[in-house]
Amino acid sequence: MAKRQVARASDEARLGDITRPEDFALDGTPLISYLWMLSDLPDGDAVGFAICRGLLAPFGAELALVYAVRPDGHTLDLIASYGMGKKEDAVYSRVTAEMHLPGVETFRLGTEKWLTKDQVSDDYPLAAPFFRAWKSNGDFAFLPLRHRGAPMGFMVLAFAEPVERSWHLRATIDAVLSATVLWLLAASALKGTARSNLAETAPLELTARQREVLVLMREGRSNRDIADQLGYSVATIKADITALGQMLGASGRADILERARLAGH
Repeated sequence: MAKRQVARASDEARLGDITRPEDFALDGTPLISYLWMLSDLPDGDAVGFAICRGLLAPFGAELALVYAVRPDGHTLDLIASYGMGKKEDAVYSRVTAEMHLPGVETFRLGTEKWLTKDQVSDDYPLAAPFFRAWKSNGDFAFLPLRHRGAPMGFMVLAFAEPVERSWHLRATIDAVLSATVLWLLAASALKGTARSNLAETAPLELTARQREVLVLMREGRSNRDIADQLGYSVATIKADITALGQMLGASGRADILERARLAGH
């Protein structure tokens, strides 16, 4: 009987269903530690690092991207990444709810997608390749991020090899998604505090170049692109962005842009 149950679970896994026996008790201590670690992270890029070098490392995860929905419910921004160095390396630093992309459909429908590299290319031509210069022979997972039924965004995971899905991976992904949602909620609460603080302060005064840098940042330009267009060095542009972050009390590009918008820029 036990052998038949194992065989059936194995067959279901090959068909793409993730199974988990109900009689397994999971140790919650690692998850609790992971939740606390993520809630303390100041920078979204560190979230992806924690995911790939944390719970998902045994499964061969090489890349993690986190997209969060804006208050308009229509636009999603890339706010965390690991595996490619910088957020600018992703093809899409911002997407909208109408785009034919697996992550967007995951967000819109609230259901996860597991795709091979070929499936991403054939079924979602806009996502071929989804990542610039990213070469992988493994599977891609597109996972919805939700809180109490409300969509918060989606996560993209890239694996080095085809993944043999099991209840172990399912439990791990549940932990990762829970931790990421907690981090997003904490980040949202901090932005709410910053929003109140900005409303009480004097108008933010920026130099002409800082205003130009903000405009190009909103277009998703890299530091190199901004430097080339404005005729300054990359170091100068980095200094401008650092100064903007300090003036706004922001951490990361997405946070700078959001707080600048709230401050009227």
